[in-house]
Amino acid sequence: MAGSGHSPIPMNSSNKRVRPRKNVKHWVLNQNKANAPLEGSTSINQTDQEAEPDNIPASHSTHNNNIQQNQENIYFYYVTPSRQEDPNPSEIITTQNTLQHYHHLTHGTCVVAPRGGAAFCKVKYITFTSMSRQQLQGWEKLVCHFFDRMDYVAVVNNNGPQMGGAMWADGWRKSYKKESFGWYCSVGKLVKMMRLANYNPQDEASSIKEATDFISIQLQHLAPGVFQHYRETLINNNLPSMAHMEYPLPYDALDFASFLTFTMYNFHNGPHKDTDCNNWTLVCWIPIFNPLNSSEDDPILADDGYNMFGGQFTFRDFQVCLDLHRPGLHQDIGVTLCAFRSNDHTHQTLPGASPSDRYTRIGFSCQMSQAMTQAVVAYINGTALHLVVAGQEKQISNAQKKL
Repeated sequence: MAGSGHSPIPMNSSNKRVRPRKNVKHWVLNQNKANAPLEGSTSINQTDQEAEPDNIPASHSTHNNNIQQNQENIYFYYVTPSRQEDPNPSEIITTQNTLQHYHHLTHGTCVVAPRGGAAFCKVKYITFTSMSRQQLQGWEKLVCHFFDRMDYVAVVNNNGPQMGGAMWADGWRKSYKKESFGWYCSVGKLVKMMRLANYNPQDEASSIKEATDFISIQLQHLAPGVFQHYRETLINNNLPSMAHMEYPLPYDALDFASFLTFTMYNFHNGPHKDTDCNNWTLVCWIPIFNPLNSSEDDPILADDGYNMFGGQFTFRDFQVCLDLHRPGLHQDIGVTLCAFRSNDHTHQTLPGASPSDRYTRIGFSCQMSQAMTQAVVAYINGTALHLVVAGQEKQISNAQKKL
């Protein structure tokens, strides 16, 4: 009624009443549904924050980063049913022509979910220009840690989906010789480092712990619910943490996975699903100068001349593509972090290259394998063929016998 002070009820073209803010409530409902597996429970988050070690640098602070996370804009991409299929399943390596039909993610923070369903992926692009000096140093130290680990672990020669590039594994794995399970370690490489007097067990343990904590905090900031899933899988199965040099040791608030793999030099693989104990996987890509061609004057992290192309990470059954860098877009380079449901959905890393061969990218992912879990169960139950665990002390003992 005129003069009543009430706004007229909105009508659509069919003269049907439209509830105010109905669409907004629907969007919020969809966002909450998509985001649910990525958000950890309040009790878990509070426990981990309260237990956060005092010696973590300010650049690692969970509290500060959570404030930034709450302020960031998150883009939600809902995959329609018509796009929930591989447009060209006969292609082992998805061609650039097929990729033109994909939805490309290139920057910012994005949650990807089938329409009306829970997310299967969250990706965040963090540019180097947006980082503080402390944050840049954190990523530089992590890359240097991976370089150092190459002196102790051998290249993985038998990774089923791998089609090119190089991969290394680090952390705990099932043993196939005289131990039940133990640390990834090439005894020959360890002997070489001992002979050069370049091996210090305490320094090795400290470096591994620092790198693990750094990665753990990145995952907590990206997807607390995924971190919670990792951590529950680790603890419920009594698995060793990749931050631990011996087994068993007590867990701390940042322990979450048993081992990681890292890759370089145009690593790519075929389409596959994982079979690990962790249903979600954290994966990350860092653009760097190619260590095979760089000089001592070159920095660790790539500069504006970075010219890597290709290397996209794809979800074929959803026609979604993570572009790690597209030079034609003139976008700032930086780190790409992603958490995704690795056991449920087919994924693939495509070939990439640097025309100048001056750059590459280092990628890493964190896992807990089924074989490792079964080995731990057999060890705890006393049914393992060899009731020996090859932690750091055992590896040193094995190496000393060859000196």
